[in-house]
Amino acid sequence: MKQILRAIHLGVGNRGQWPLRLATPAAGFQPVALVDPEPKMLAAASELCPGVPTYTDLDEALEKTAAEVAIVCSPTRFHVAQGSRCLAAGLHLLVEKGMAPSFAEAKRLVAAAEAARRALCVAQNYRYQAMERTVARMIGDPAHPQHAGAPFLIEYTQNRQRPHPRTLDYPFASVWDMSCHHFDTLLSWLGLGFTEVTARAFGPSWTRYTHPNNTSIQIAHASGCVVHYLHTHDAAINEVRIRVQAARGAILVDGDRVFFCPRGDIQLQHEPPVPVPLEPQAGEAGVLADFHRHCVRGEPVGISGSANLSVMALCDATCRSVESHGPVNIG
Repeated sequence: MKQILRAIHLGVGNRGQWPLRLATPAAGFQPVALVDPEPKMLAAASELCPGVPTYTDLDEALEKTAAEVAIVCSPTRFHVAQGSRCLAAGLHLLVEKGMAPSFAEAKRLVAAAEAARRALCVAQNYRYQAMERTVARMIGDPAHPQHAGAPFLIEYTQNRQRPHPRTLDYPFASVWDMSCHHFDTLLSWLGLGFTEVTARAFGPSWTRYTHPNNTSIQIAHASGCVVHYLHTHDAAINEVRIRVQAARGAILVDGDRVFFCPRGDIQLQHEPPVPVPLEPQAGEAGVLADFHRHCVRGEPVGISGSANLSVMALCDATCRSVESHGPVNIG
């Protein structure tokens, strides 16, 4: 039987409702407090967690509630201040992505967790989705029937038809809000070791975005793999296209479909791509399972705050490369 961790949920509207549905005793969590400055958000959350005390003030909830963990789904700009208070109160911490609004503030949050000797994880859920898990196994598991081996080139494109900026109308919004998912996916495939970034941001004249929200990036990894990454918000279609060129063949991703093309030996020809069965979808349940294990057993997990600093460093280097019009080294 899993150890049950009593959880304070902070930020319970919109995106904050997924942990209310999934962080149940079966997953090893018991909600003991709901916190949000908006009474209507608390009312909606109470329908999902009837009988759980509600608060509009975090400090009051921390004072009156005996809890082991805090699950923070408030806007990113509040994560460091609120997360640091929870850590100082002795709680383990799970924060939604982005971890913080800047690399410097992300390092502050990781330092606070280390000082408090508490677990810190970031809800980077893409790495738990079926396609991403399938590619990760094809790269890293020699027992996989379509094992591709070590990649030397990854072409990663996501075009999004998102004409209305809404909350993404600030400098480098698509990098901090969306590319952080893809960078974490690359981290799960390649491991630590991003070394250099060369990036360009651009936008058409007719866009509704105040700031360029399309990004073209070349990323170098210590393994020798080079990543060509393209993300747009002004496309006329929604699509994901990924090509992983590796030692034993190529992995082809179109949307949620994954194919493998074995490496052949005939000039300018390739073997027919074969469909690859997808790994089971874990989603946010996978986030909670790793967070629980990190809290209870202290085991290292890919979504730990310290690992996610690599993602934040890549976001930061991307922005600096755009501003400097040149390559940026990642320390």
